[in-house]
Amino acid sequence: MTKEEAKKFFLKGYERGQRDAVAEVLKLFARGYGATEVSVVLKGKLYERSVEAMDRKIEEGDVDLGLEAPTLSALRGRGSYLVLETRGEKVFALMGELTAKRARPLCITRTHPKDLALVGVDPAACVWLTRQPENGVACASPTDLVALTTTIHRHLEEGNAVVLVEGLEYLVSQNSFAAVLRFVQAIHEKVVLKDSYLLASANPEAFKEADYRQLAQAVTAEL
Repeated sequence: MTKEEAKKFFLKGYERGQRDAVAEVLKLFARGYGATEVSVVLKGKLYERSVEAMDRKIEEGDVDLGLEAPTLSALRGRGSYLVLETRGEKVFALMGELTAKRARPLCITRTHPKDLALVGVDPAACVWLTRQPENGVACASPTDLVALTTTIHRHLEEGNAVVLVEGLEYLVSQNSFAAVLRFVQAIHEKVVLKDSYLLASANPEAFKEADYRQLAQAVTAEL
């Protein structure tokens, strides 16, 4: 991704955020939480000036556009990838790029689907890892790797899919490393057969060195 492309997408999101913030503040003012004069100011074009100011900051190099973040060009093609990070952020960005190209998503996540909806992830595509099931939310026990494998295999069956697994270290903490390694190997085999993607976030520091090496060997590549 070039700087100009990154700037375009960053500013688009920034402008949307400004618009949403103004809309929310106006709602509060409409309920009587402030002065009419402030409402008039907010209805002006402050967001446009804010976007222009952000554009200047980008040009001056004061804003990190995330140019070093992994993108689709980092993928070697269909297969399984370990995304090295302490929090599931890059892995969701990669999934977003794949779904934009019409890959069918399935997220196995520790983050509640409602929270993921705030960053553009479809809650209907999520399975929440929890021991406390919630009505209206697709849930799965983090200790039932057999059921998780079955759910993932069914999703992969039609091909052109992307499966995201957030935080392999969490699954290891709830099971055993050997069980999670078999889980990853089973998904990898299906991913290859069905011409799809597996994106699994993992924090290397949470694993024993020998264990992490085995995990890395079970996938296509690390990002």
